Amino acid sequence: MSCEIGTITVPKTTPSIVVHAVLNANTSSQVVLVERTLTGAIPVHDSAFNAADPIVSDGGIPVTGARVEIIDSVGVASLAVEDLAVSTNGTGAGVYRVGVAGGLRLGGRYQLHIVTPQGEEVTAFTRVPFPEFASTGALSRTFNRDHDSLLVQWKRAAAARAYALRVESPFGPFFLFTDSLSFRMNGDLRNLFASDLPRVFIPGFRQDVLIAAVDSNFFDYYRTNNDPFTGSGIISRLNGALGLFGSMVTLNSGTLTVVADQTEPIEGRFRSTSATGDASTFISSVTLYIESPPANGAAEATTALSGRYTTVAPNGRTDGLIGRMTGNSVSFAVLANQLAGDTVDVFTGTLDGGTLSGKYKRRTGEVVFVKQ
Repeated sequence: MSCEIGTITVPKTTPSIVVHAVLNANTSSQVVLVERTLTGAIPVHDSAFNAADPIVSDGGIPVTGARVEIIDSVGVASLAVEDLAVSTNGTGAGVYRVGVAGGLRLGGRYQLHIVTPQGEEVTAFTRVPFPEFASTGALSRTFNRDHDSLLVQWKRAAAARAYALRVESPFGPFFLFTDSLSFRMNGDLRNLFASDLPRVFIPGFRQDVLIAAVDSNFFDYYRTNNDPFTGSGIISRLNGALGLFGSMVTLNSGTLTVVADQTEPIEGRFRSTSATGDASTFISSVTLYIESPPANGAAEATTALSGRYTTVAPNGRTDGLIGRMTGNSVSFAVLANQLAGDTVDVFTGTLDGGTLSGKYKRRTGEVVFVKQ
């Protein structure tokens, strides 16, 4: 006996327009991203993400040459300019920037109007929240993860559906909505939105904190997702497209310089005292912390490390690092933009008393760091 497997011809999917735009009352220029859904009709290629070309570098299909405008409540339209039209290197396709005439008005109602070269039309509306009081930079401070806690408070904002709290972290942002007017965070706070539940605050890193009032469109879009089991999807209030046209106002913000107590031999500031080859022009110093001690009962005692590094002058800059130590063996990845997934190079070496010696994976020569 045998069976015959039937065949079904799946029809082509008609691509839809996707829009992402959030009016930000704290910036003078608003950004509207316009692209199409992926249907398989056009090949896409993996590439490194480029902030100047966010749609193409992320594998999207941009909509170019569209007419994009933002219209205020009295009918005054502000026309956007596509980055591609003014770019000298061909980047910025589908990225439209617009300076709203007179600036965004708190509490104001705005319409997004898009017409593509193919005649497709997209419309959407948002009302900008109107806070009683707003501040930027007020949260900037040094934060000792072992002892400190951070209480963030803010005033109520009219026309706000909810309040968004976001803390940048090398393992992904800690991001949630609340209807409260305060939120307390301690040093042991875990990131529920990242795999393996890492701590939110990582010693050695400078972590941005933002509290913002958001409208209903923003709240509903980011609190939902596509669920293949229930059939529920993202809430989108665009007419003629999928995505988001919302608004937000920053209520408070700042940058936390995260530190911790340094009591173990591996912890502290190590300065490069000798280096050969390419290593001599790379890192001048590293500051190391024990991010997490070995797990109880672990067969091999591995300690998680974090910290920061400073590159050699005259173009010295400081960024974060993450690593581990097993016995006297130490390795750490030096990062770009304080992101765990963006590795510049990897150091492997040995700790002998107050001396850390080893080499980099991508550079020639060896380097010796001495604890200060």
